[in-house]
Amino acid sequence: MADIFDEIEEDLRRDRMTLLWQRYGNFILGFAILIVIGVAGNQGYDYWRESRAQAAGDAFFEAVIANEPLDALNSISTELPDGYKMLAKFRMAALQADNNDKTNAEESYLALSRDVAIDPFYRETALLLSVMNAPEVVNKNELIERISGLAEFAGPLQGLALETTAGLYLKLDNPKKAISTLSRASELADISPSLRQRMSQSLLILKSNYGDLSSTGTK
Repeated sequence: MADIFDEIEEDLRRDRMTLLWQRYGNFILGFAILIVIGVAGNQGYDYWRESRAQAAGDAFFEAVIANEPLDALNSISTELPDGYKMLAKFRMAALQADNNDKTNAEESYLALSRDVAIDPFYRETALLLSVMNAPEVVNKNELIERISGLAEFAGPLQGLALETTAGLYLKLDNPKKAISTLSRASELADISPSLRQRMSQSLLILKSNYGDLSSTGTK
């Protein structure tokens, strides 16, 4: 008797499965197909993205080593994805500075510093580089003001900003401010050993030439 009831239960279960499949089989197949398409689409997108990144990287480095890298980078910059586009703009600004085209180099770095699509760290880096590569005719007080935010507030660029500010004070014939600015920078905890050493050497030279003016009147 138990076998008969088991067979009946099995038939009922099979009938229910058949009925369910008849009702919802198309939906189940459709859902399964969507899953397969989704997985294939993601894999295809990943492959496309990796291929595009590889192509962009190849194009960028070929432009960098070209005979006329500035022209080469300029011609491909609009076609590059965001990361390589930013690198291309930084490299073009550096090439302008190397070519002693300070006016355009400063403007290129300033444009990068204003680009809200770029990470804040890179915008701040571009701002600092705009001052470091500015033409000699640019007002030094304006340059000091431009990077005052970087010099005043703790951050990865504060030490370099203070060092640059000290150099600008020297150009303004204000060694007292240069020494006090460098002294402050040398006391920062989170600067690299090479930067700290350079600041210490600069302070020794300044104090040797001007005396320790950090607490006295300007010579």
